[in-house]
Amino acid sequence: MSKKLITLVFEKAETDIGSKVKNRMAQHLSDVFSDEYNYPFSTKSFTNLYNKFIEADTPANEDLKPELTKCLCKYLGYKNYAEFVTAHPSELEEPKVIEEPVIMKDPEPEISDSGGSTSLDFFNQGSNKIVSLLSVVVISALTYFGFVKEEQNCMVWEEDHYEKSACTGIANEEPYQELIFLNFRKINDLQEVKSRREKHQELWYVKKGGEVEFFTYYHAHPIYHKGLHKVTDYMYKTHVLDKLEE
Repeated sequence: MSKKLITLVFEKAETDIGSKVKNRMAQHLSDVFSDEYNYPFSTKSFTNLYNKFIEADTPANEDLKPELTKCLCKYLGYKNYAEFVTAHPSELEEPKVIEEPVIMKDPEPEISDSGGSTSLDFFNQGSNKIVSLLSVVVISALTYFGFVKEEQNCMVWEEDHYEKSACTGIANEEPYQELIFLNFRKINDLQEVKSRREKHQELWYVKKGGEVEFFTYYHAHPIYHKGLHKVTDYMYKTHVLDKLEE
């Protein structure tokens, strides 16, 4: 069982009660599961889940009971685990040893605008530039000698969607991925965001400089190259519903 399901449950509990205190979140979840799902699960049991799946340095070796898993998914707004996995395609690609999630203090994670950098950042940036330059040189040379045709094996970000392109190493270019190409786009209309939410369709976001951008599928941000976040009830209310009422 992935840590992601447990992590998202506790993140939602934190948002629902406005507290990140472990015992309070566990008590809240125990009350909800007992009252709304008729599934008694003690505060101590939820605390143990938190300790095992979130605080532990190693993943748990035992799976959760199917009925508990179903209730956890219901709490997040999904009918069952299959629907949860459908909404999180990366679940299918996770290895047995799953990297530990990060519990965000701010329910609205934001990409830092800090201008500070480290020697490692400098090295990575330099390496990326070198790799891009070498890619252009190699592809150009092979194309010139007829070994490679300029087929559209890459995709490049254009305003709110990807377009197929020949691989040249230009900015915001990525290897062509059909699922991303067909499903990933930026949503500029809050009414469309609301419509997708009401239809229980995928919604992801990133927040930078106080501005929120919404997307239709999970992928790294095409410009900032940071992972997106699932739209929570709190995010939906404050950055969609409240904005539409203004």
